[in-house]
Amino acid sequence: MSRVDKSAIVRAAEEVVREKGARKLTLDAVAAQCGLSKGGLIHHFRTKQSLLKAMLESAIAREDAGAAACATAGGNLVVSRLSSIFELMEDDEGLPRSLIAAVAEDPALLEPVKVKEAQLRNEISSSYNDPELAQLLILAAQGMFFGRVLGVMEQGDPMLDRLRERLFTLSADLT
Repeated sequence: MSRVDKSAIVRAAEEVVREKGARKLTLDAVAAQCGLSKGGLIHHFRTKQSLLKAMLESAIAREDAGAAACATAGGNLVVSRLSSIFELMEDDEGLPRSLIAAVAEDPALLEPVKVKEAQLRNEISSSYNDPELAQLLILAAQGMFFGRVLGVMEQGDPMLDRLRERLFTLSADLT
């Protein structure tokens, strides 16, 4: 690559994680993946932790973009979040599984996720007559996501499809 920016480095890091796992994510491996010297990479990301943080922030941004697209198409906040969660479930499970492993090694990496979830809870509390039900639906979808990512639930399981449809049905009734 002739010109490599932070987003290209994050994509290269995601590829390293998908192919080799989070434990094999090194600055050297990412530099090689995107065609930079290690010094060139360090110019953008001084540590592996800063790179992992950028990867998590990128994943959050993708989820937010998916939810925003659904909202633009007329979905309410809960429907939008459910849609983005299920869309992420269809993604290659290698990256989410590896990011979970990375967070297990450094729980501080969860801070952006905690901030996003707190904002979502506040928005739900002010937007719905039954905020507990709205939050329950999102937590159920997140549980299904983690079950899928961790291999507890198999893709193609008809129960997943029925539960997904049930969550959307329940969310349509929220006001």
